[in-house]
Amino acid sequence: MGNICSNNNDINRDIDTRVPQINKRNLNILDNEDKKDNRFHCKSNEIVSNYSRAKSVRVKKIESEYLIKNEYNKRVFDLINKIRTDPPEYSKTVLDNIKNIIYETHLVKNEETGDEEDKKLCLFKKIVKVNLNKGEPCFQEVANILKNTPSMDKFIFKDKLVFPLPKTEEEIVNPKHIKNMANKIMNKTELDGYFKEYIKNPEVAVLMMIVDDTKNMSGVRRNYLLNPEFKFIGIDSKFIEKKFVAYFSFSK
Repeated sequence: MGNICSNNNDINRDIDTRVPQINKRNLNILDNEDKKDNRFHCKSNEIVSNYSRAKSVRVKKIESEYLIKNEYNKRVFDLINKIRTDPPEYSKTVLDNIKNIIYETHLVKNEETGDEEDKKLCLFKKIVKVNLNKGEPCFQEVANILKNTPSMDKFIFKDKLVFPLPKTEEEIVNPKHIKNMANKIMNKTELDGYFKEYIKNPEVAVLMMIVDDTKNMSGVRRNYLLNPEFKFIGIDSKFIEKKFVAYFSFSK
């Protein structure tokens, strides 16, 4: 039967829900085609001089250590920003992954009786298994949302937003830990939302965050990632023994 990632069952209690739904906005497109470039009308020595001055004042952008040293952090950061700049394009990825939805029968504990019973589960299976709620209808719905979501600015990574990670397996599953860390973050910078993720594969993790096919509070994580009012993001992740966890945090 294989191991099933319980991401969608546990995530709801680890999400801060203060963020409103995505609001569409008009895009101001600047057309520079008709602007004249007068650089080529100056003398050759002026060109060299201007280039030298520009080169001397050029500042190399320093990437966060959280992205340089952690492959997961860097990959999900890039994927999320790619989706933000072109949500309709990612709708194709969502639709294409419908083929990875499967149904399996597993023994599941009945919450009322305590007995284990056979239950047909809807799962996403690609590298890892993830529990789904609605399955294909949710994927179709999200694809339509993305098709009608305008482009927005990329996130800027902000080190001050990064949550301290758990030190034990018990802290990973303890909802109080992330709330305590959120309070610490709010003491030093603005914090408008956060959540916890358990899927270790970056591509599958981002897909599941965008589709967000959970039983309760479906779409909350997607609205964090695709909120045009949010400007900054913090990400960090780690393994503790065989358990994986990633923290995502956001601010305007």
